[in-house]
Amino acid sequence: MPVQEGPGSQRPPAEARRVLVVEDEPLIRSLVISLLESAGFDAIGVDNATDAIEELREFDPDALVVDLNLGDGPGGAEVLAYADRAAPWSALVVLTNAPSPAVAGVAGEVIPKRAAYLHKRNLADAGLLIQTLEEVLSDETPRRDDASRSDPLSGLSRDQLEVLRLIAAGLSNAEIGMRRGTSAHGVEQIVQRLITRLNIEKSSTTNPRVQLAKLYYAHGPNPT
Repeated sequence: MPVQEGPGSQRPPAEARRVLVVEDEPLIRSLVISLLESAGFDAIGVDNATDAIEELREFDPDALVVDLNLGDGPGGAEVLAYADRAAPWSALVVLTNAPSPAVAGVAGEVIPKRAAYLHKRNLADAGLLIQTLEEVLSDETPRRDDASRSDPLSGLSRDQLEVLRLIAAGLSNAEIGMRRGTSAHGVEQIVQRLITRLNIEKSSTTNPRVQLAKLYYAHGPNPT
């Protein structure tokens, strides 16, 4: 029999919506969880794809906030693809340093169209993460920070992005060639095209490779 509410009765509080945060940087993960909890969400965090998939089954989240770069092993793209298939009712938010999926080494079509895409630098505006999450939970058109083409790295090919990442990690052309299975000469050709494409100035006082590395540090994800 339904319980009748009297004049002094109170409605039970609504169950908090659950959010799974998938982020390998402890400080960022803690910050995001704190922001979500302050906004009334029930949030937990994991630092790898394997635990994310397990918690997706156990925690049954209403939404996921996922970084694309999760260190060694499967990345955020795999988590998003799994969630899109196994939990299509869960809202999806990509939270990343990469200005576009390509810069993170991920094909753009792998990111579900219903997922929002938010740059970590926008965490300075705490309300933006909550607003973005509310939008995807309400099935509104998701925010897509990767739609902007103003970022200098957005137009680079996958090969160019990979070489740029390895330059930023401090590798020589020979080392990059060994990792990629190509010659140092082939790598040098890509480097020269990067210098031209990114308008790197050549002078006696600046090292073009240092300038390339600075660009990647400024606009790309962690180069390691």
